[in-house]
Amino acid sequence: MTENFEFNLGNLKIEQLSYVYKDIKKQAKIMEELYGIPTFAQMEDIVHQEATYRGKPVEITVDYAFSRLINVQIELQQWKSGDCSFKDFIDQGKEGLHSIGLYVDDLDTYVAEFKKRGIEVLQTGQVGKQKFVYLDTEKTFGVLLEISTTVKRRRKK
Repeated sequence: MTENFEFNLGNLKIEQLSYVYKDIKKQAKIMEELYGIPTFAQMEDIVHQEATYRGKPVEITVDYAFSRLINVQIELQQWKSGDCSFKDFIDQGKEGLHSIGLYVDDLDTYVAEFKKRGIEVLQTGQVGKQKFVYLDTEKTFGVLLEISTTVKRRRKK
């Protein structure tokens, strides 16, 4: 654990609003045309590396679309395959805001602190250098919290 760690989400900046939809191309067009959100960059068939869901290894594939709303990233996700929170969200008949993303320097410290508070990890994964953890906060926070960090390369000695 990091020395002098003070748990206070109020000190963190919301980096991302993440939405799950059945058709992100359709939703991106709505957001661009109706709300004037800048054009979404789209990525298809992205496989989450080292993914787990409810503590079990899984293979998750998702389509993404990204844009910005002032200084917050807007992420649209379309579930393609694998057991995960995105599939559950769609299976429950939901579409829309799925999670709020916060960036942290020390992912493990935050996960440990959430666990001490009775909040479990729902899903984990990594895409590129971004490692992320979805916390099971829907009942207590109203939406899932996603905490993420950038994986740093280890220097060769």
